[in-house]
Amino acid sequence: MHDFYKERGLEVPKPAVPQSVPSSKGRTKKVLESVFRIPPELDMSLLLEFIGANEGTGHFKPLEKKFVRVSGEATIGHVEKFLRRKMGLDPACQVDIICGDHLLEQYQTLREIRRAIGDAAMQDGLLVLHYGLVVSPLKIT
Repeated sequence: MHDFYKERGLEVPKPAVPQSVPSSKGRTKKVLESVFRIPPELDMSLLLEFIGANEGTGHFKPLEKKFVRVSGEATIGHVEKFLRRKMGLDPACQVDIICGDHLLEQYQTLREIRRAIGDAAMQDGLLVLHYGLVVSPLKIT
């Protein structure tokens, strides 16, 4: 590594040194801080599972990542908007989002859903939401 920098006339970087933190006994401990931190406001982890689409819903892209971390104050309307944008859904397509046996409403927050449904809604610490695509009743008439 030193040769690489010397050949190019560059200064050799010094290795990263852990910061010292005093412990309760007066001795210092070396602590390495995590490079990646999750902001505290992003307190809900979602698992978005696709359950299918009816004929006539049009073309759509599959969701690339089914794991999402969001605020507990986010609503089902926000999740639907996210799915529409990521999947490139037709405006006439309706997105139904289900948790457990409950069809969820646009205004419900994720925190409310977790509190109301409880452990049945969770899998490995993730709130599991199933979504399906159907033809909007407004399109049929």
